[in-house]
Amino acid sequence: MRPTPFLRSALAPLGPGRRRWVRFLGSLPLDPDELDRPVTEPGPHDVVLCGCPRTGTTLLCAALFQPPEVISVMEPWDGMRLAPAQLFASLRQEIDRTATLRSGRLDLEDLRATGATNWCAEGKPFDVDTEPDYVLAVKWPGYWRYLDVLPTTRFVVTLRDPVGTIASFKQQGGRVGLGLQYQTSFNRDLNAELKAATDDPALRRVLLFDYVHQRLLGHLERPNVHVVRYERWFVEPAAVLAELGSFLGRPLDHSPVTLRRPGSARSLDDRDRALIRKRCTTAEALGYDLRTLTETHGP
Repeated sequence: MRPTPFLRSALAPLGPGRRRWVRFLGSLPLDPDELDRPVTEPGPHDVVLCGCPRTGTTLLCAALFQPPEVISVMEPWDGMRLAPAQLFASLRQEIDRTATLRSGRLDLEDLRATGATNWCAEGKPFDVDTEPDYVLAVKWPGYWRYLDVLPTTRFVVTLRDPVGTIASFKQQGGRVGLGLQYQTSFNRDLNAELKAATDDPALRRVLLFDYVHQRLLGHLERPNVHVVRYERWFVEPAAVLAELGSFLGRPLDHSPVTLRRPGSARSLDDRDRALIRKRCTTAEALGYDLRTLTETHGP
């Protein structure tokens, strides 16, 4: 007897592919709390790209892929294995010795050909030219955790309005749709705290937004931190690039990305919106008006 669609869906989390994925994530050892202090800073031309998930970190990473001046790398798995200085040194060695980038999971061929920000499996080679003092940027959303321990390293932090962000959590599905992150050592404490707080995915999505931003807010005015608001890409992209270029010390007058304006927050129902209005505590401090947002992001 062939399994029904419902049974296949129920058994999917138990399949061999899923088990391999969970084992792989569990094998990634890095936990910033366990690094020796002080944590060694990366080099002067190394930059961290981070922020809450679904706030435009992928868009930022793709927009900054502008060789030979700037090379950006999206979520290389070694970023969950190596301390920051080691990671940047390893990536620079890869690029400088081979003139090829294999690390990271942004499809650079698609980006160059169509301006799309598509993901791909790590290991796909892409030829890159570099200047002697090129900027190397690494994107991992959760690297905001390094803000406390890397006081001189430059960070670009993405922000997005809470309604749009939380709607994107829900629409994306998977772990972030449950208000959680990858099951890795890096995210162990975050996941444990959010799981203990509630079993309700709708509430946990709001708590995930606040969890990250409560820890970001104290750093946003630091001179080594530059903030990029997601909404500005669709209003004044040239200004966003010019400000990034000034922060990085490189001229950025174009972007390889074809901007696609996000849709409205149709994935949110009335209860989702009520939870955001009632339980999101960081919106005002981030510069967002929840009352206006929950009205303008209507279905």
